[in-house]
Amino acid sequence: MPKKPKKPEQERRQHERYSAKSGTIRIDEKAGEIIDISMGGLSFSYVDRGDWSDTSFDQGMLFGDNDLCLEDLPLKIISDCAINSGLSIIRRCGVKFEGLTAKQLSQLEYFIWANSYGPDSNDDDNFKA
Repeated sequence: MPKKPKKPEQERRQHERYSAKSGTIRIDEKAGEIIDISMGGLSFSYVDRGDWSDTSFDQGMLFGDNDLCLEDLPLKIISDCAINSGLSIIRRCGVKFEGLTAKQLSQLEYFIWANSYGPDSNDDDNFKA
């Protein structure tokens, strides 16, 4: 029986993604390095020390250059997978922002401008914000 050709995957991303040149996300007492960011969400890497909760978290903080800080950002986990399994397990987590206020949207737009390189051309990642 012949295989049916795969349909091309439809782009689900609603916001342009930017590679981070700097930035840290902090959730509870844990922190990760921002990989890329958009107005819809971000992805970050972190070292899995076994203390990262498998349960969802609902708020995070972003830290960028020049003491830039965004607090109380509502988050939802989209993906969380291992990207390295050497001596330390490095994971990549994708989150989306939910219910940002007008002030938070404005602050996020500035954060992206100040802490990114520009549009990311790598569309093969599994994180879609």
